[in-house]
Amino acid sequence: MENLYMSRFIAAMDHSGGSTGGVLERYGQAYTEEDKMDKVHDMRLRMVSSPDFNNDSIWAAILYRDTVDRGMVPILRQKGIHPYLKIDSGCADDGTLKDFDTNEILTYAVAKGCVGTKMRSIVKTQEIVDSVLDQQFELAKKIHAWELMPIVEPEVPIEHEHKQGLEIALLHGLKKRLDEFDGKCILKLTLPEQPNMYKDLIGHKSVHAVVGLSGGYSTEEACRRLAQNDNMTASFSRALSEGLFHHQTDVEFDMTLSMNIKDITEAST
Repeated sequence: MENLYMSRFIAAMDHSGGSTGGVLERYGQAYTEEDKMDKVHDMRLRMVSSPDFNNDSIWAAILYRDTVDRGMVPILRQKGIHPYLKIDSGCADDGTLKDFDTNEILTYAVAKGCVGTKMRSIVKTQEIVDSVLDQQFELAKKIHAWELMPIVEPEVPIEHEHKQGLEIALLHGLKKRLDEFDGKCILKLTLPEQPNMYKDLIGHKSVHAVVGLSGGYSTEEACRRLAQNDNMTASFSRALSEGLFHHQTDVEFDMTLSMNIKDITEAST
């Protein structure tokens, strides 16, 4: 990982229509199906507009297409934060990605000024690891050909009863595919049970950075786990927005977000 990114992290702000309701409920914001995207955009804009949401701590943000449509890319660029676009259309029952129009979404990403993309799969069983990674890296090759940086995200659920076993299988599969990958990618991985499990991947020729996802852990637990992993920074969503509420004054909101950013930055050091 380049020293430029050490201790700085990626803000994951790419909740889709399906997960937005849960985000707004944690935020204490009433919503309807008709206005939920308006309201979650207002929340995201409030976060991005907060003084400590800046490129001293945050080097990139992952966005959902709806947020890009509403003009978030130039706001981030003005702050010196790189915009990444979530390009997938969700997962099938087995955890692999549903079909989507790759050329259309990559054309859109380039036209809107995004520098990279993200696609999230779910690793539910050891038997699905190869299928998930084959699909992720086939897409990564296409994304790299468009001169975009792919974020490869094969998420292991934090509550899985065989989490560590899945992570071991994932590590072996990642090594094999990275050796065969000619471009660069960012790996976004669930914070592992065994500290430094992914340490050898960080210096790989095909890895730009390795970032941990919080996956539903609290900010405290996510930061505790992250701090155990050398040279691994964060790409947090729930842990970044924990404690933020719609009813807070701007001072209260900014103080809470500032503390979350500080904790994540310190854990990434």
